[in-house]
Amino acid sequence: MLDLHCHLLPGLDDGPPDLEAAVALARGLEALGFAEIVPTPHQKAGSWAPTAEETEAARALLCDALASAQSSLTVHPAAGENMWDELFLARHAQHAFPCYPTQKAFLLELPPALVPPALSERLFELRVAGRLPVIAHVERYADLDHRRLEELGRSTALLVNLSSLGSGAGFFARRRARGLVEAGLIHAVATDAHAAADLPALTTGLRWLRDRLGEDVALRLLSDHPRRIIAGDLPELAGD
Repeated sequence: MLDLHCHLLPGLDDGPPDLEAAVALARGLEALGFAEIVPTPHQKAGSWAPTAEETEAARALLCDALASAQSSLTVHPAAGENMWDELFLARHAQHAFPCYPTQKAFLLELPPALVPPALSERLFELRVAGRLPVIAHVERYADLDHRRLEELGRSTALLVNLSSLGSGAGFFARRRARGLVEAGLIHAVATDAHAAADLPALTTGLRWLRDRLGEDVALRLLSDHPRRIIAGDLPELAGD
């Protein structure tokens, strides 16, 4: 499996505070069946905004530690979890915001209390410009009902958190995340893991996904579709 959204790198955001904690999270994800991870440290105005040099230094440190621990986990060069805020909009105007390593897709987080106006049209413009928008944890955005998600999903990849499918985000997030996956409105699933403490919820979510929808669907959402998304290819939704 390949994880599109994970706060794995040490000391950059609200993920692992140090190398030891990062290795513990990485080994736990590897035990779950993840072979590849693209770290996505937060990019937020007035908060965390690590540079490319900082993320690469943290990745190199982690990769060395994993190699010493005889781990076969591949940690790809970092992308970023871009918050839709003044930092992202300024970078967007300059065509310079963190993307996945292929530079063909990028991860985007929306303000939970207020979905930006004309969102579909603005994301479609980004898609036409050559980069696939990928919206993180759509189960958190109450304003995005099924109709709006169907509209967004025509030009934007939609993710839910594996932990939300388990027990990591509370009853309402779990019900919504599971409902969206069952309705075929989600392109892929990612962990959004921050610490080894997230592993039990991830395990529960993976078990639910396999038991409810089958191993083929689980692998499609956690392996095939994530790879297509990184390549800039928008997978078909189950209902298409």
